[in-house]
Amino acid sequence: MAEDGATTGAAQLAGVFGGEANLNAMHADAKRMLADAKAGKWAVNEETGSHLRRAVTQMQDRMTDLAQRIQRLQQAPKFGNDDYAKRAAAHFHAAMDSDEQSLVRVFLAAKDMLDSLLQAIEIAISKYDASDEAATQALNTFKDWESR
Repeated sequence: MAEDGATTGAAQLAGVFGGEANLNAMHADAKRMLADAKAGKWAVNEETGSHLRRAVTQMQDRMTDLAQRIQRLQQAPKFGNDDYAKRAAAHFHAAMDSDEQSLVRVFLAAKDMLDSLLQAIEIAISKYDASDEAATQALNTFKDWESR
């Protein structure tokens, strides 16, 4: 919370994902899903995968719309050249991009989580397709053997 009781931008952004704790958990889960998909422990069919992919890409599109504004927050604002203006600009910059709870870092973590999740979905679809093809080939081999 900001000093006047208003919610900070980082908290609002994290709130979109259910709060900072949920965002952190989602980030860890996305990384775990990616690792599991790469290891072949998780697969999803094309139809289900397309729904998951669409949901993630819609959120990524929203994040892309915000990215240019967020990028501006990674630079100290130009308040002026006197000492006070320089201190105020440094303070503002630090508030926006200084630690894991600042708006820029929360945004980047959310973006990274969505990227990992999309990659996991793509791999899971390919693993499902590969396992489906392998199962079909095995059944065809069995049918060929049976018809002899």
